[in-house]
Amino acid sequence: MKIRYKTLIGVMLWIIFVLFCFCVGAYGREYTPEEIVLIATVAQSEAGNQTELGRRLVIDCILNRVETDEFPDTVSSVILQRGQFTSRRLSPPPEVIKWAAYEIYFRTNSEVLWFRTGQYHEYGEPICQEGSHYFSGKKE
Repeated sequence: MKIRYKTLIGVMLWIIFVLFCFCVGAYGREYTPEEIVLIATVAQSEAGNQTELGRRLVIDCILNRVETDEFPDTVSSVILQRGQFTSRRLSPPPEVIKWAAYEIYFRTNSEVLWFRTGQYHEYGEPICQEGSHYFSGKKE
């Protein structure tokens, strides 16, 4: 069996990153591997047909809600909140799981709280459009 060095290096870097995630708290909160996979699953299900940035913004939306007083304080409670995230069926590819773990520490957008297709959400202040999703944050 021949092992490719690029594959081996990639696996080693991934292991180092995962260990880093467990050793350092992000934004004052720790996330379990199960929570990271759940976040990635929702992002893939909600925005799998969008760009990488679009999926990262969905991940940020979930993380920002968990860490904001106006929403429940657990990943599962945020995701299962009535009328919010409707898709939880598609298994995420490895890169989306990696993005979810990365976004815990290095947010693409720390203000995003809502998104919807076709128009900005009436609850928040418009932030940006990525693909067919419109992202909003807290009104000042």
